[in-house]
Amino acid sequence: MQQLNLTLSQFPGGQLFYEFDIDNHPLSTLLKVDLKELTGMFTPDGADSGYFVSQVAKYIGKTPVERILLYVCSDCGDIGCGALSAKIDFTDEKVVWSDFAYENAIEIVERYPEIGPFEFFREAYSSTLLSIATEQSKGVTEN
Repeated sequence: MQQLNLTLSQFPGGQLFYEFDIDNHPLSTLLKVDLKELTGMFTPDGADSGYFVSQVAKYIGKTPVERILLYVCSDCGDIGCGALSAKIDFTDEKVVWSDFAYENAIEIVERYPEIGPFEFFREAYSSTLLSIATEQSKGVTEN
């Protein structure tokens, strides 16, 4: 099983985002993400709209989805411009990210079969994501 962490990183233009680290390797490096065009799905700025928390619900299985967005357009965050995503599956014990792909709102454009799958212990994985959501929610109410 892999370990997921989220670390605060900085987009080359100055925007902060939470980078997915899998076993201490940035996912953007594994997927060769151009951080000038794509940025992490979670940004501290997203917390004030509730968007951040609603996305975390998808990642931990509270809102059912087949795929999760990992990196989105750094200008607008819209999948129509292109995004990197992964299939997500849940069992009682684990969460699996697989079938990594670059997609837009219409189709999967390119798959990355050499990446993953990544398996996480569900409890530790959910705790990591919920701790960031809780931290962000506190920041919103304190401002």
